Amino acid sequence: MVRFLNIRWLVLLMMVVASISCSETKIESQEINYGDVVQFDLDSIQKRGKIILLTENSASTYYLYRNQVRGFDFEMVRAYAKHLGVRLEVIILDDVDKMFEMLNTGQGDIIASSLTVTPERTRHVAFSTPVYQTRQVLVQRKIYRDSSNIPEILVHDSTEINLLPIWVHRYSSFYQRLAEMENQFGVDINIQDAPGEISTDDLIRLVDDGSIPATVTDENLAMMERTSYSEIDFSVPVTSLQNIAWALRPNAKSLLGSINDWLALKKTKSKLESTYKNYFSSDDFEPYNKNYAMPPITPGAISPFDSLFKVYAPQIGWDWRLLSALAYQESRFNPNAVSRSGAFGLMQLMPETAIRFGCDSAPDPTCSVAAGAKYLKYLQGLWKKRVPNPTERDKFVLASYNIGQGHIIDAQNLAKELGMADTIWDGHVAEALLLKQQEKYYSMPCVKHGFCHAKEPYHFVGKILALYEHFKSETKP
Repeated sequence: MVRFLNIRWLVLLMMVVASISCSETKIESQEINYGDVVQFDLDSIQKRGKIILLTENSASTYYLYRNQVRGFDFEMVRAYAKHLGVRLEVIILDDVDKMFEMLNTGQGDIIASSLTVTPERTRHVAFSTPVYQTRQVLVQRKIYRDSSNIPEILVHDSTEINLLPIWVHRYSSFYQRLAEMENQFGVDINIQDAPGEISTDDLIRLVDDGSIPATVTDENLAMMERTSYSEIDFSVPVTSLQNIAWALRPNAKSLLGSINDWLALKKTKSKLESTYKNYFSSDDFEPYNKNYAMPPITPGAISPFDSLFKVYAPQIGWDWRLLSALAYQESRFNPNAVSRSGAFGLMQLMPETAIRFGCDSAPDPTCSVAAGAKYLKYLQGLWKKRVPNPTERDKFVLASYNIGQGHIIDAQNLAKELGMADTIWDGHVAEALLLKQQEKYYSMPCVKHGFCHAKEPYHFVGKILALYEHFKSETKP
């Protein structure tokens, strides 16, 4: 099903190519009217008691994870709002031009959405001190020329950029850079205008599965995706380091000064560094497959916490070894484990979830397992009517434990909308969950929780069930 849907996208892309070819002209930049700029500065924001962030729903900006809002841009603007002593309101948009319009007409106060500072943009908005710097890199598919299975790439440096058609959005900084390179190198680059409904993240996926040959993205975003895709190369830069900053109304002088002063603080710089590392460093995600390594088991015991699993598993109607498998996958049986997202303890509960189900932030194994069991029981109740089959229901419960029930309910709704079986996990709802990485699907009316880092929960269920079978083969009930 996923492959079929990518082919449909390819047809759409080919239609766009045809329309461009028929015109035999390059797409020229157009002057965009972002509306009259209202006067609404820091004093008005403080008097109102809230600051309004304009951003997009993506892996680096704003998304929902384990029922908690996350995202680099969201976290940093939230920290600034706390510094000001005002509430933060977030408006999610998928159109940068609309963000600029809403900013200048007073419907938002800050755009924080991985914006590259460009000369064209500085004509319409003011930019803060850079929050970080990154380069643009070419995203191209690897080539396998012979039976050696050693991958090669077609473009080795920026002077060969004309060797591949490159899909980017018309008004993006990526398009602007490619147009500059045409003049710089005196070559015609085959720049293809990507439809607006297909995000940059989606374009990377289309390169990976071979639907399009190349696109361009920011290097820090490429680092986030590096372990998720096996067939693409990010090694060729097309720019030097560029500034990424927040956009403000050009007449909001006091707000600009306040933000820049805050960004210059030592504690802010420390938070920027740690938050950037949390989001943009490559993770150690390992997909589930037939070679997934099983942990060794000491004869007669799975872990030092077997007695706890044996007490709490019956309370949710589970085999204690299934609860052990979940704990192993979450924390490797380390009661002091803390994830980059803030999940902690043996069962890796988010702080808010742990407190809700009776456990504070202390890494106490008994407390963690007890709270984890209560959370699982809650999820079982939520899915009981939605998924009648108990075996299938366990898969929905596990996926919900990993990423939050909202995303899994979305996936079930999406599966139904696309004609899949909405009560069967493998091959149906699991595949629909993967589609929640693509803007075309996470923006559908039946999807309420937006973008999802879907590969982790997609593989999480298979890992838990494989661990469970492994534990059963080595221990007694």
